[in-house]
Amino acid sequence: MAAAAPDPLSGEFQGLPPALGGVRLYAQLKPDAAGLAELVRLQSAARVLAPRAHPVSPGRLHLTLIHFGKADEAYARLADSTGVSRAEFGRALESYLTATKMALPERDFLLFPLALTGFGINGSTLAVEFRSTAELDQVHAGLYGLLLDFLAACRVPDPSAYAAQDPALSFSAVLRPHVSILHGFHPPSGAQLPAVTPQALRLRPLPVLYRT
Repeated sequence: MAAAAPDPLSGEFQGLPPALGGVRLYAQLKPDAAGLAELVRLQSAARVLAPRAHPVSPGRLHLTLIHFGKADEAYARLADSTGVSRAEFGRALESYLTATKMALPERDFLLFPLALTGFGINGSTLAVEFRSTAELDQVHAGLYGLLLDFLAACRVPDPSAYAAQDPALSFSAVLRPHVSILHGFHPPSGAQLPAVTPQALRLRPLPVLYRT
């Protein structure tokens, strides 16, 4: 069964540290109505090639800028590595969330799709890949810097090295803009993927704290 659409948590962070279960963090861009319609069109066209593929529900289609992952799992790994306390982690996480929200621009981004591309294990996640922009690269660099500051606040001596080996953060240093549309995508050998329309899609930055 597909997961429910993300539920933004506004003003609920102070109660988070004692009960971190089920909270997932990521900075993202969400498509507007026209962009969503185009992504769903591509999803439907590609699924004809692999009917057993699992579509991402329209409400969950997004472009990830920085993936943090589940907060409770992040704490468990950091506590095992550095001995950081839950209270220290909570304070660092609150600062990280506040700084990340402030770093996200309030304006939309216009991004041009490049092609449908395989991501993940064996390329089995089908995604729409986008051409980045200088501004988007700059935003990502700022967000990555805030992530490293968070890790340093959690007693990590070499934040970039830790991020590179962490299962949730290992791809955070490099931005490869894409929106995943199908999971378990295994088309017949030699199948031609649908072509993307060479028209910019409008995407908007949204808050980064969600319960799933």
